[in-house]
Amino acid sequence: MLFLHWSANFAALSGTMLARDFWREVDALAREISPDWRWDRSDLSTLHQKAQAFASGERVEFAGREWPALYTPRNDTLVNMLAITDNEQRQLRTIMSKAEAARRDAERKMKARRAGGVVERSEYEAGAQHRREVAKALRETGLSIRKIAEQMGVSVGAVSGYLK
Repeated sequence: MLFLHWSANFAALSGTMLARDFWREVDALAREISPDWRWDRSDLSTLHQKAQAFASGERVEFAGREWPALYTPRNDTLVNMLAITDNEQRQLRTIMSKAEAARRDAERKMKARRAGGVVERSEYEAGAQHRREVAKALRETGLSIRKIAEQMGVSVGAVSGYLK
């Protein structure tokens, strides 16, 4: 019933289901879900009223904001009510938990950093280790910190840091 409710709600909200065709459309949806399913109109009568109000342009004030007359749940509410798994969320474009949204945002930012030339941490650390080894090897040959900095093309302070 929950799936039927939300399907009908969003069909009405998107405009693909007209309020005057509500019961016929809901019956067709129910038959698609399960051909033998017998549901009762009283289960969706409130949704029908809200669909009619939405169709007539009514708005509802809630928490200081105006909303469409139909239900407009938060993504987390839908994820929990419909038991959408993490794998399913990864395939969806809009309905996702805050954790999945944060994961996608971190992934987008990482791609932007990579495109900007930032290397992975392991790659950076390998390069830093190599610079430390080169600086130590040059120091062991007797070169001054200033000469090592000139040869490596880095600052004197960087060479000092490499040698510590």
